[in-house]
Amino acid sequence: MAYLHVFLSLICLSQAVLYDYSSTSVHILTSQNFDKQVTRRRDKWVSVIHFYKEKDSRSKIQAEEFNHFADEWQGVFIVGVVNCDTHYELCEAQDIREVPAIKVYPPFPAPVGVYEGEVTSKAISAYAAKFIPSYVIELSNENYQTFLEDKPAVPKVLLFTEKSSVPTLYKALSVAFESKMFFGIVRQEDTEAIKKFKIKQFPKILLYKTVDAKTTEYKGEIKYRSIFEWLNVHSETFVHGGTEESSSTKSWIVEALPQLHRLSADDICYKQEVLCGIFFLNSPPNDSLINTAKEVVNIIGKNKDRGVSVKFMWLDLSADKAFADKFEGVGAGNLVFLKYGKRSRFVLHGGDNAEAAIETTINKISGGDGKFINIKGNLPDLSFPKSNK
Repeated sequence: MAYLHVFLSLICLSQAVLYDYSSTSVHILTSQNFDKQVTRRRDKWVSVIHFYKEKDSRSKIQAEEFNHFADEWQGVFIVGVVNCDTHYELCEAQDIREVPAIKVYPPFPAPVGVYEGEVTSKAISAYAAKFIPSYVIELSNENYQTFLEDKPAVPKVLLFTEKSSVPTLYKALSVAFESKMFFGIVRQEDTEAIKKFKIKQFPKILLYKTVDAKTTEYKGEIKYRSIFEWLNVHSETFVHGGTEESSSTKSWIVEALPQLHRLSADDICYKQEVLCGIFFLNSPPNDSLINTAKEVVNIIGKNKDRGVSVKFMWLDLSADKAFADKFEGVGAGNLVFLKYGKRSRFVLHGGDNAEAAIETTINKISGGDGKFINIKGNLPDLSFPKSNK
């Protein structure tokens, strides 16, 4: 019996994949999603891609460290992998002459380069960080007040630090919120700003809103994803053009499972870089479904960021039957994942509405295995929420 157990274990090990999309933080890239996830995002993002083969011994060694790199730096960089066994045409198109290979795709017009340094998370991140653009403003005793007062409706993020450089994750945050927030950095010697905000220890991150002179302190871990999520909550209560709209005016912005209707559609789906998870319901969602949506977003966002951002919402079938009819075969209780655009398409979630089943469907979509159905014609206008009719 013991021999059988060892034999079966060896079989499992031999069949294990280097990057399992159900348990890794890397983006699983294919011929179908490489252009969208990497090429089209070279306007301002840096991508670090590992090209590998499953049974290659060097690929296996590098994959272990590359997984660590993705866990630590996904979000700051786009960290992805391409299996050259199954996607050899993509590897050929990306001029991969030897496997394994790590390539860095910096923002245009900088050329794509092969990373030839030590394959460790620390070394790779140090190399790739050189290509991250920065929208961080150096603040001093002379200019900090001007920074705070400029465009009063735009939130200001301030990092107080003892270090002389701009942290990589802070530069990446300034890129992520480029059109929504202003980022400033205050050094230890800039005593006026330190005195104004009563800073006693470093590092410290504050969010300042000029319109009401309100300051909010970040108290979480100094990690990209945690800070991003904290800032995102605040940024979503502001709209472009310097006007502020509170969450009471646009309640759907902060709701875990908002209703999809004519007023909310742009904010939660149509004009967002998200996969729209739509529950088709005859009545508002119960607490259990709301908690499920919230937990799935937390899991995907914090631990399994592999090239897809998800926002959940619900559609009132009684009010928007014409909209629902565009999704063939979908009825009450179903969940679909919509990619909205010139050619809108969707994936029907085939399992139950439990966290694990929904997560599995999202993983398939992220890995390029989602079976999308094209929506014929344009989606009809949604109805107004009942209180606004």
